[in-house]
Amino acid sequence: MDMREPARAGLAGGREALNAAFWDLGLRFQWDAATWGVLVQMEGLEAQIAYYLGHWQPHLLAVYDPAFLARLVESRVAAPGNGRMGMEAFSRS
Repeated sequence: MDMREPARAGLAGGREALNAAFWDLGLRFQWDAATWGVLVQMEGLEAQIAYYLGHWQPHLLAVYDPAFLARLVESRVAAPGNGRMGMEAFSRS
């Protein structure tokens, strides 16, 4: 499987677009080529995020739901912004 392919149909830009979305959202992780080589074999961004968090940052599973993060990241990839917005932009007041 080509490591440059998107994680999911409709998610253009592959790993670079996901890393940009993570950064824009204030998430403190980036997927390198080795990590991507494992994750790209999985079906869908939610599964990829769940696996990544479970194996490399399990403490974040206490805070973030992989399904929520997948939707958030997909939205950011679909409509990239001009800068970092941070997770605080999505908190409920």
